[in-house]
Parts: sequence; C-alpha cells; structure tokens
Amino acid sequence: MRFAVKFLGCKVSQADVMLARRQLLEAGHEEVSEADAELHVINTCCITGEAEAKSRQSVRRSLKTAQRVFVGGCAVNLRPRRFAEIDLAVKVFTGTAEEVALAMASKLRQPRGATGACVDVEHDVLVRERARRALGAWSGSRARGFVKVQDGCDCQCAYCIIPTVRGSARSRPAAAVLKEVEHRVAQGQREVVMTGISVGDYRDPVRGLNLGELLLEAAQVPGVERVRLSSVEVIHVTDSLIDALCEEPKICPHLHVPLQSGNDAVLAAMGRHYTAAEYLDTVRALRARIPRVNVTTDVIVGFPNEDRSAFQNTLEVIEITGISRVHTFPYSSRPGTAAEALGDRVPPEEKKRRSQAVRGLAEVRSRHHRAAKLAQTERVLVDKVAETQCSGYSADYTRCYLPAGAAAIGDLLDATVDELHADGLRVTPCAGAPVGHHWAADRQTDPVINGFRTEDPAN
Repeated sequence: MRFAVKFLGCKVSQADVMLARRQLLEAGHEEVSEADAELHVINTCCITGEAEAKSRQSVRRSLKTAQRVFVGGCAVNLRPRRFAEIDLAVKVFTGTAEEVALAMASKLRQPRGATGACVDVEHDVLVRERARRALGAWSGSRARGFVKVQDGCDCQCAYCIIPTVRGSARSRPAAAVLKEVEHRVAQGQREVVMTGISVGDYRDPVRGLNLGELLLEAAQVPGVERVRLSSVEVIHVTDSLIDALCEEPKICPHLHVPLQSGNDAVLAAMGRHYTAAEYLDTVRALRARIPRVNVTTDVIVGFPNEDRSAFQNTLEVIEITGISRVHTFPYSSRPGTAAEALGDRVPPEEKKRRSQAVRGLAEVRSRHHRAAKLAQTERVLVDKVAETQCSGYSADYTRCYLPAGAAAIGDLLDATVDELHADGLRVTPCAGAPVGHHWAADRQTDPVINGFRTEDPAN
C-alpha cells in the first residue's frame, strides 16, 4: 500500500511516527507523497487544546485524498473516541509508540473491515509479543536523525496533560540507544538528536549513565558528526551536562531550556520546580563555561494568575539571559489538569498582546545573536535543497541559507556569514567545501525528504 506519514507537536512525536514508518516499509509498503498516498499515518498532539483540535483537523484534511487514515499519539491516547467518530475510514491506535507501530503494520495484513475503528493494542496478544523485539532504525536518508532515549514525565506541572497520556518517566538502556545511533549513521544521518518527554531524567537502567555521560558515548560512535539535545528542563542542566558540552566538540552548543514564566508566583502556580533567580543563575553558569552556547526557550502567556507585572518579569528574564528564540504558547485550560480549577482569567486579546510582545522581543534577541556571527565561519549541515537556495543548521541551531546548487542534502560544509537573512543567515561556502558528503545526499527523491512534513512548523 502507498502511504505517507506526518506528525503534530514535538520531536518525540516525530520519532514516534518514524517507528510506524519503519514498520510499514519493512512490511513492503511504499512511501509516497501525501497527494499520492492511499494511507495517511498521523501522530497526534494534545499539549494544548488547540493542538488537539489541529490533530483532528489534520485527520479530516487527510480524508480528502487518502482512502484510509491511521492515527496514534498523545491526543489519541487521551480521547480515542473523538478520533474514531470522525469517519469509518479512520483507524485509531492506542498504546506506546512501539506497540502502535507494530499494530499498524499488523492491521494492514488483515482483511479490511475485520475489526472496528478502535484498535487497543493493550489487548492484542500478538502485538504484545512482537513488541518485545528490539526495534531497529528507520531506513530514511534525512541528514538528521531523532533518537528517543526516554519517555514519560514525573514533573506533574499543573497545566500539563502529558503525564496522563505518556506515563511516568522511564529510560531506554544506553546499549539500545547507541545501537540505534550506529544505525542512523549507517543510513547517512550525520547528526543525531537525543530526544524524550523529560530527557533530563535520563538514567541508564543497566549502567547508571546520566544524560551527559550518554551524550559523550554517543559522540564516540564512528561516523557521528554531531550530537544534539532536543530540550532539557533547567533543573536538569547539571554540572555533568555542562561538562559534556565543554569536553566534546561534537555535542552541539545549543540548549532549549523551557522558561514558561519569569515570575515566581506564576511558576509556583504552574507547579514548576525552580524560581526565576534559579533559572537566571543556571543560564549564567552555562554561559560562563560555554560562551558561544545558544539558549532558546518556551514561554506560556496568560496563565490564570499572570498579571501585567508578572508578564513584565518574563520579558526581563528573556532579555537578561540573552535567549535567541522563544516558542510562545497562549495558556489554554486542559480538562484533567490541576490548573483547570484556576479557570482561564486572562482575556484572549490580552493573551494575544502578550504573545506579540514576547515574539517582538525574541526577534530583537535573535537578530542580536545572528549579527554577532557576521564575517565568521559556521559549519553547516545541509538538510533542505530547493531550486532557489539550500539551507541547513549551524552547530548552535542557527538556520543558514546558501546559494542554489551549493550543496546537497547531507553535506557538512564550512561557510562564511555574509548577512542576516529571514530567520537566519545568508552564507557563502568556503573554498574546498563541502567538508564531507554522505551517500544519502544523493537520494533526493526519497519521500522522507520531499514528502514528510510536520503539522506544526514551530517545532
């Protein structure tokens, strides 16, 4: 069967849908563009009410062209019937990402109409047996690969529904993580991104490695050029993690450290486990050890007890820390969370105003960060190629734009920064570029490059 995959939400959601992709490819199905696909596989998100609504909208859009739609992920685990009721062509899969991936492949081996619309893999004995097998790497040829090292969360933030749908924190054995990194390299992926729901909670259940130690070992895998961390809570930016960034040049000097608010009363109401001063101290300590580090963040505006003074505190923390990029989320009450009892006191127009203020400040900080790179040399891993230009990311996660034809997907090259451009930098390849070229870069018709997409461009 011809299929296409897409996801909503975070990088963990992307890693999860890639498990389903791998299972379908191994079962002999063909990946094509969305327009040509008979089956759409969608991994959903429920981090906000809007994300859940967008997940259902994505299913409805897919039904316009696809004969069948398979859905899994957080929003499905939270409210499976809301998706099953959309259309008879929608098949809902609940359970862990590993179980769902196996169940989707198994479903395609059954006659159509053999079961109902909702497949609960917790009660599927065959799938549970197969789920015990170790899952290998997907066979894509993207320049960057996401490796899920951890799942679940124990933080219990007042606004967050994720622990309900993902469960408690649990770590993957380091041996399995490193084996997947090896597979990623073998498939031409020069950068691996370590991801998880609460990745800073990582602790190898066999050897006891912490996150920093895991990153160091991943960097030693032959062929790895870069190891990147997707997101980490400020309480998990430990000396061990900072030591790893200092000691190993392959570990990227970029940390996405969610702030959420710069006001202590709001942080306490959110159930966050730090104060604004502790956040500031941690970022200062990080910059003292790694001056070139790029720090990005998440902010929630309009939390029920956030008044204008509290919001001003958030702007001040963004300014002081020199954060270069902010993902801004207007607060929305989630049924089943502790914050639901607080109501939704901030008017929508005020949330919009605060969101715009954060984005405006973030743009100023971004320009300052990028302007400091003018005339410098950046090493760029190319991940997009178009007729008019190609682009990729520097080690500190700054988007760099190159002239058309300058490189292929998977090339790693040194380039001189010429000027600020769009959300990144306009750069020119240095003499002798690229630094390296992988066989994967030649496979530019692979659907995972030209057809795979996210429903949330902010992630």
